[in-house]
Amino acid sequence: MSQLNIKKQKEKSKIKLYLSVFFILFLLISIFFPYLLTSMSPLKSNYEKILLSPNIENLFGTDQLGRDLFSRVIYGSKISLQVALFTSLISLIFGTIYGLIAGFSNRIIDEIMMKIVDIFYSIPDLLLISIFILFLGKGILGITIALSLLSWMRIARISRASTLEIKNLPFILNAKIYGFSKFHIMAKELLPNILGPLVVTFTFTIPSSILAESTLSFLGIGISPPNISWGLMASTGWEGLRSFPHLIIFPSLAIFLSTLTFYNIGNYLKSKVS
Repeated sequence: MSQLNIKKQKEKSKIKLYLSVFFILFLLISIFFPYLLTSMSPLKSNYEKILLSPNIENLFGTDQLGRDLFSRVIYGSKISLQVALFTSLISLIFGTIYGLIAGFSNRIIDEIMMKIVDIFYSIPDLLLISIFILFLGKGILGITIALSLLSWMRIARISRASTLEIKNLPFILNAKIYGFSKFHIMAKELLPNILGPLVVTFTFTIPSSILAESTLSFLGIGISPPNISWGLMASTGWEGLRSFPHLIIFPSLAIFLSTLTFYNIGNYLKSKVS
């Protein structure tokens, strides 16, 4: 590859990174300070403005109850990203600990623990999530736990593989010789050295969780009204796709842009780690 092409790729990567950072700042404002972006209520109905197309007053138009769609997209970011971030965080913590213990334990325990992971992997995702939601409920907490129980396995495998890679290196063997406990070795010696790929995987888990929550809400087994999420808005807008496409275009665009943003950041971190 020529130097010119390499330079162009680096410039494109920088532009993608800057745009991603800008969009994340926009999302943070949407979550914590939505009133800075819109003064309209996402829940207030106005039957004189039902199903308006995008205009100056209603940037994204209005829905079936006359509610401002721009406000609903802004406020919907809170639940969609809250579910995604907590899902990814729980998966990171549990998956890292699980893989660390499996990789550092003896062969029998390692095989048993990884067989459990294989069993979870063998069950179709949608079926597994539906079972969890059936017991946990369709609220934010239930969806978050259900998605977490599905997402931790990949992180567990990466954590285990990284642990197996370095557990026989000299500095780990020295720690054993000096009589340090297993907990100390895992927490102080192993964990800091396997965090790199896990953080990258965590970044990729966020967009996957956004898509998963949106899909579940779209199918009617996710977030329920009066809560607002992008997937729920897209599900409602699907019914009027031909006559009122703005109902599904804008929440779908929010899902797409947020997913793309976190993938770009994940790719950037991946290039730095590798």
